[in-house]
Amino acid sequence: MKATVYYAPRDVRPESVPDPTIVDQRDAIVRVTRAAICGSEE
Repeated sequence: MKATVYYAPRDVRPESVPDPTIVDQRDAIVRVTRAAICGSEE
C-alpha cells in the first residue's frame, strides 16, 4: 500500500509500505482520508 512517510521537516515522501495487521486485541487500523499541515509553525 502507499503511505506518506515523514522523515524530517521538509522531507516527506510517498512510499510503498506493508499492509497493516492486527497484532494485539486492543489494536485498531484507522484509514485517514484527509489531512492538512499548517504552514504557520515554521
